Amino acid sequence: MFTYLELKNFKSFKEISINFENKKDAFKHIIAIYGANGSGKSTIVEAFLALEKTLGTMRVKDMLLDILNNKITPPDDIPIKQELMLEFIKRRLENNTVEKIIDEYKTIHSTDPMKLEFGFIINDSPGSYLMEFDNNHLIRERLEYKILKNKGCCFDIEEDKLEINSNIFESTDFLEEFKKQLQMYWGKHTFLSILQHEVDDKSVSYISSNISKNLMCVLTSFNSISYKVSNSNDESSIYANQLLANLESGTIEKTEERQLAAVEQFINDFFVNLFDDVNKAFYHKEEKNSKIKYSLFLNKKMDNHDFDIDFQYESSGTQEILNLLPYLMLAITGKCVIIDEFGNGIHDLMAAELIRAISHNIKGQLIITTHNTLIMDHSDIRADALYFIFADSSKKKVKCVTDIEERLHPNYNYRNRYFNNKLYTYGLPSNTNFDFNEFSKLYVN
Repeated sequence: MFTYLELKNFKSFKEISINFENKKDAFKHIIAIYGANGSGKSTIVEAFLALEKTLGTMRVKDMLLDILNNKITPPDDIPIKQELMLEFIKRRLENNTVEKIIDEYKTIHSTDPMKLEFGFIINDSPGSYLMEFDNNHLIRERLEYKILKNKGCCFDIEEDKLEINSNIFESTDFLEEFKKQLQMYWGKHTFLSILQHEVDDKSVSYISSNISKNLMCVLTSFNSISYKVSNSNDESSIYANQLLANLESGTIEKTEERQLAAVEQFINDFFVNLFDDVNKAFYHKEEKNSKIKYSLFLNKKMDNHDFDIDFQYESSGTQEILNLLPYLMLAITGKCVIIDEFGNGIHDLMAAELIRAISHNIKGQLIITTHNTLIMDHSDIRADALYFIFADSSKKKVKCVTDIEERLHPNYNYRNRYFNNKLYTYGLPSNTNFDFNEFSKLYVN
């Protein structure tokens, strides 16, 4: 779970620091980030996405080589020409190289390095991870975390410096072999990406006998972050389990039928309580070759008649509610979940109620960006969960309520204060008094 984020020359942020810790130096379970359109809310989410992308650059390298060497071919039953499918895959993979990451995220025309630093807590132990990039390469990488019993520097690497604490590996031979990998690939790939390549390539027993448990905890934790990003292909595969990741439709093994029934019961209770016109939610099932193909239907009352409606025909807002459920469940069970534009397309009251309903059950961390100010109204949401992007004198800052208000009061309505209190002036849209009369004349016949 994250305790802070520092960015330099990352897209529209010249330099920002965001503290996600509470007064007890522990991570906050819920963080809601507000800001005007174009202020940089999605950029904060993209900083975490950049972390995910850097972890997979070696994996991308291997997959590209396999495709180019014809070791990977699409199944014959794909309804697209194989060469077109391979070209599509290659283009997607090529976007996950360090060069593409720099090109996508580094501030335009910036000559200074791009920096991303993440503070985190894993298994009750604090740590930090730093990456710096010039216009083409990774130029510094540093990880601090628990090594044996105490926090220390796991590694600190620059072009002319290689510091690795030998205690992060269980084997001297592995350490020496890994250093050779770093000499070949570091700069185009991160230490953690090269390590991830070794994990993917070797057996579980080999990894456990060569890489320390603490280092593996960091890698596993970073890989387990789930993202839901609006209008993007960057959403992560949040569950290995097909059913839990795809509540609307899919195909499962016959052995998973009891789990399907349990999911069906929950979704039925959820939608019947949420919507007055829903009588029942159920799965239409087709069984073939020990597999079950399922698709969600809602039985709804319309004009005193009941109809079974395929869920794919429901409104985009209703579909978005279903899409959010797996992510919210992950946060409840202890994972870190990052959602951009939370509640987009959902009625404000309903989106706020979703947050309220799960707020006391989150064991992990839920970081959202949102325009839904009704979330601020709920007493279940702590004031220190609210963050605002400020644009003051051309310099952007991200401030928590605790950085803005001299004191917090349980009777404060922070939604009203956000809109009406001068303390939040630079966090609100400005120059909204437009005269449309002249422009409207262009539309007169």
